[in-house]
Amino acid sequence: MRAGVIFVNHGAGPLPVLLSAKDKTHGPTRRFMEKSIPHLLGLKDPLTRPRAIVLVSAHWEENHVGISCAETSSLLYDYSGFPEEAYSIAYNAKGSPGIAQHIHELLSSANIPSELNSSRGWDHGTFIPMKLIRPMGDIPIVQLSVVAGFEPALHFRIGQVISVLRDENIAIVGSGATFHPSRNLVDIKRRGRKFNQALKEAVLIDSEDKRRDALKAWTKLPYTRDCHQRQEHLIPLMVIAGAAGAQEGQVFDVDEGIYSSFVWRD
Repeated sequence: MRAGVIFVNHGAGPLPVLLSAKDKTHGPTRRFMEKSIPHLLGLKDPLTRPRAIVLVSAHWEENHVGISCAETSSLLYDYSGFPEEAYSIAYNAKGSPGIAQHIHELLSSANIPSELNSSRGWDHGTFIPMKLIRPMGDIPIVQLSVVAGFEPALHFRIGQVISVLRDENIAIVGSGATFHPSRNLVDIKRRGRKFNQALKEAVLIDSEDKRRDALKAWTKLPYTRDCHQRQEHLIPLMVIAGAAGAQEGQVFDVDEGIYSSFVWRD
């Protein structure tokens, strides 16, 4: 049985962790990460539980693929303007230097530049969703960066290269957002739903080549720059779509048809 791949919407800063699951804005995101993703990743059953999770965060950019390789990582509270408790959130999962080195070797063999990083902490794109998905922090995590320039085909290829980890019982998680507007438009939710529907159709294509080509052309989807003026939150999805292979995916609409999570599993 291969480990799963999943794309999650990690919410705004620390709010999914700070706010109740009953909160109308961030409650659906929190509930999905707490209640659904552990089952979708097989975390509830020792027989299906992945031995590690590789997490691609929208909030780490390098000119190559950065790979966290420390045994333990500090947390980067890379947000501002939140209550004091937001800066004392703890998540104590271990890293995996061995898996990090393995990823580095896989990418090097594919001529994709990468670099091991033992000093950078985990940003909120990693510790916020993981605190909800696996609060006990007993599964090792290796965080990957996105590559500056945000080239979709490159990130799709990265996903294809690291997809072999799934056969080693290592799950792959992309952390970003399918909808990340920075302008207060009057009908932004309507535009978000139109964009997200077209995005879902592209992501769920069951041919790897056709899926890659559709995602390369993501800027041609309706209202792209209303929903993503800067596409760093979308790029982890490109990695996940590449790691999915030819499997048929599932989509879960988390909130109002504008935030969707994607899952591929056996």
